[in-house]
Amino acid sequence: MSNKRAVIAVIRVTRPSFRNDHNKFAFAIHATFLFVGFVLTITGHAALGDGVFSSTSSDKVGIDNWNQFEDHYAFVYTNPKKGSKKVLVKCSVMDRKLLVETLCEDISQPIHLEFDADGYIEENISGNYFVFYNNLEKLANGLEKEVISMLCYSTSSIDSSR
Repeated sequence: MSNKRAVIAVIRVTRPSFRNDHNKFAFAIHATFLFVGFVLTITGHAALGDGVFSSTSSDKVGIDNWNQFEDHYAFVYTNPKKGSKKVLVKCSVMDRKLLVETLCEDISQPIHLEFDADGYIEENISGNYFVFYNNLEKLANGLEKEVISMLCYSTSSIDSSR
């Protein structure tokens, strides 16, 4: 199964509601983390607090309130197969760009990526998840190469033959 099909499968199973194009983009990033084995433990407003790394909870949570804000998103994950370290992913909207900051609890320097939504999201399309996204394979592979593999985890879930 291609990365695009796998990430779309995660999105279909989760059945999110999208209010805008950046919702689609941020959720594709979230779905990529789920696809490679991460477990969502905090989302929305609670993931923006100062104590996300000190929280002892590692319970899986749903996506309630993941898009409660119009221009930013936050997710905290663990990967039980790779240890119990937490990873914070914050996405901020700036014009048609999505700025993604990721931080692992034991790494002091965040990893910053910037995506132009026009290269990945079809504007104002509703319905079929496959037509929402352009270059979803590139997004998933880029996240794995530039973020996930650089954090406190290594993963071979995504094909590295790009």
